[in-house]
Amino acid sequence: IVALIAGLGGATALFAQPAAHSSPPPVVATPCPQADTACVPPPVAREVRGVWVASVRNLDWPSRPGLPPSLAKAELIALMDRAAALGLNAVLLQVRPAGDALYASKIEPWSEYLTGRQGVPPAPLWDPLQFAVEQAHARGLELHAWFNPYRAKEPSAKGPLASTHIARRHPELVKKYGTQL
Repeated sequence: IVALIAGLGGATALFAQPAAHSSPPPVVATPCPQADTACVPPPVAREVRGVWVASVRNLDWPSRPGLPPSLAKAELIALMDRAAALGLNAVLLQVRPAGDALYASKIEPWSEYLTGRQGVPPAPLWDPLQFAVEQAHARGLELHAWFNPYRAKEPSAKGPLASTHIARRHPELVKKYGTQL
């Protein structure tokens, strides 16, 4: 965020610094010319230092479809441990890569990237999102669920679409775009 604010420089409205000798006036946005050193960006309330963890194509987690839950959990624990060791404070976990879910859902089918076959729950049954939240919070990390709201099928998906998938339930809502739905 700081880099973004600094990168915007004088092209945006920044905030004037209050006088030190009296009660601070209300914060007023003022346009600041690039060379004006009296203009300062607003203070950053907190810094987000996070990592994106992609599940589509098994890019980051899980490392491959159909992992036994014990191995999938071990991989998540290793990711959370590494994020905490690096001083990060947030993990953005992709939990809905392509009209499917890496969590228990009454709306979307289980993800092929988790179980190896779309619509098939993990065995033994577990909720990866709940587990990830618990593991993140145990390390003082925020967990942000990352949804891909538009992609319905990615070319790396090998199996058939589950009967509960949006493209099967409402094919009129899905359009082909290149090799994707």
